[in-house]
Amino acid sequence: MKSKVLVIPGGFVPYNDTVTLLSYKHLRGIDAEFDVIALKAKEDEGIKQSLKNDKNFNKFNVEYFIDYDDVVATFERKNVISGFFNILRYCFFCFKKAKTKNYSFVYTSSVPSFTHLAGFLIKKFLKKDIVWIASFSDPLYKSPYKKDEDSFKEYSIIKKIGFYVYIFIYMNGWYEKIAQKHADKIIYICEEQRDFMISHYKHKKELLDKSMVIPLNYIKDWDIYSKLLNKKTTQNSVKIVSHFGRIYGLRKIDKLLLALKELNEEIPNLDKLIIFKQYGQILDRYTNLIKEYKIDNIFKCFDKITYNEVMENMYSSDILALYDTFVDENDIQPYLPSKSLEYLLLKKDLLILAQKTSPTYRLFSKYGFKCTSNDVSEIKNRIKEIIYGDKISYDYDILDLENENCTKILKDYMKKIMVEYK
Repeated sequence: MKSKVLVIPGGFVPYNDTVTLLSYKHLRGIDAEFDVIALKAKEDEGIKQSLKNDKNFNKFNVEYFIDYDDVVATFERKNVISGFFNILRYCFFCFKKAKTKNYSFVYTSSVPSFTHLAGFLIKKFLKKDIVWIASFSDPLYKSPYKKDEDSFKEYSIIKKIGFYVYIFIYMNGWYEKIAQKHADKIIYICEEQRDFMISHYKHKKELLDKSMVIPLNYIKDWDIYSKLLNKKTTQNSVKIVSHFGRIYGLRKIDKLLLALKELNEEIPNLDKLIIFKQYGQILDRYTNLIKEYKIDNIFKCFDKITYNEVMENMYSSDILALYDTFVDENDIQPYLPSKSLEYLLLKKDLLILAQKTSPTYRLFSKYGFKCTSNDVSEIKNRIKEIIYGDKISYDYDILDLENENCTKILKDYMKKIMVEYK
């Protein structure tokens, strides 16, 4: 009889989100039966089609408890109170589910971080011998994003209150603390994230021993990834530099915009040589700077687009931009942008703004990409290289990013426990 795993991920595939994909990728290669208690959200057609052709998905029995938007409150819906009670309902529903079968494992993932509360309740009060595996895509406790004063200043009074309420309910460091203390295994996406999170606790050796790093990875047989691997390069008459995703918080572009302003003053008809495109949320501070610097013909902003549209625009861009999180140069920068994987698979030239203590800098330098520090002069020089330099092609082995290779460490860990259970 196969071992049974209770999966508590919040959202789950085919809902398209970094964490839903992480959860499925972590577990798909494990020889076990999976019961998933998920929150219902919009399904991505590309992922849905890939799952139909993935025999591993047959191992997952997905049960939807409630809509994702009814649990995770938004400023627009103003459903904080009902969302909070739905969190509790979700966690206790998972707790009751754990009573119905002899589960060997419980797997939780964040965000949403309250999934770890459900894992804690099951481990602490129901099945002390169950093996709890907790996955984190980002730090919760002492997260640098909670201390971003520049962005906080821009919020209205209502949004400032909402920010603190959201952090308290959905990004509370307590969720991380209970997982670090009670989970049997903690999964991180990179070494920097692991080191940052462990640094805040006393029993560092114990936490390091139960840590596991599984990097962002791809499934070779999925169309959404094979298309990236096989796409031909693009060359436009006016070079297009595209960024996909939000620009907010510690992901700062003040110096990039200043560099573009100075280049626009130095180089005639700059907009005939290069265009920057931003798809997704951008702070008012930056849109105001774009107008003030008179570079709205060079740096163009668009609303968020669908995943398929993102892919098409990635293919048609000459350069892809990666604006990293910036913290104090002496601190560990624990965040790795989720688009890093797609960028590596495409093997296009990149404009990367990153500091040397970041996982972005380490990872992309390893594959031969140039990373630029957050300095106006260096950014200007890098943009000139993009405009006037020869087209760069990249050729590197990406087998170490393939799903089966990346998740072998988890597969071996769970297999060993399964043998011991028998």
